[in-house]
Amino acid sequence: MSRGLSVPGISVNNFPIGIVPNSFKFRLGKGETKVRSSSLGGGASESVHTEDAEKKIGMMSWKMYVTDATISLVAIWKELIESNVIVATQPVTSPKVGQRMSMINDPDFEASADGTVEVTFEGDPLNENY
Repeated sequence: MSRGLSVPGISVNNFPIGIVPNSFKFRLGKGETKVRSSSLGGGASESVHTEDAEKKIGMMSWKMYVTDATISLVAIWKELIESNVIVATQPVTSPKVGQRMSMINDPDFEASADGTVEVTFEGDPLNENY
């Protein structure tokens, strides 16, 4: 039986944070594979497969409710370029670990009763062997 990563616990720099349910998303950072056609002459061809190393970037993103504490955390994370470590855990699944992460967006804070802010981090490909 497999269990999905639906209610992860998120910690940033060993500090657990609360997130908006169902807002977490991630990219492992395994990169893209480019497929091209190579002509063999006489109408024949074969495919050529290459890795795009520029796309080997891990990503983690989520939403949080806007509070004074959230605003302060976002400001700190933004300053810690290449220094954030993010761990997403859930029972029965392997943790997803993002190292050398930088917050890449300059997020908008929604000032309302249900206001949220979305943060996006990118860095090294995610490690699943924490």
